[in-house]
Amino acid sequence: MEKKIKEYEKFINAETKKDLSPAERGRLMELHRDMVANFQHERLIHLIITLFFAVMAVVFLFITAWGIAAYGPLLGMVPLYLLTVILVVLTGFYVKHYYFLENHVQGLYKFMIK
Repeated sequence: MEKKIKEYEKFINAETKKDLSPAERGRLMELHRDMVANFQHERLIHLIITLFFAVMAVVFLFITAWGIAAYGPLLGMVPLYLLTVILVVLTGFYVKHYYFLENHVQGLYKFMIK
């Protein structure tokens, strides 16, 4: 998705600098609206996924902290520790990806053609 957004940014940047007829400008505006709508949908889906993973990571962090506080660090709780670490790491990657999507989709708004 990152590659697709970057390629589209280059395309729309080059096209808006050209001297276009009103009909070509209208078609470009329609294409741009469709592409921005697609990227906004992608951004919304990734927001939902990011929030889900963040909530799950926090829940498992609390469960892990409670288990350690109540029973001490037990060897039998290693799968819980691993799951917690995996969720925290995945949440970090999802936040990074969502940050990219958010910034680049908002950057596309400057190309809205009048």
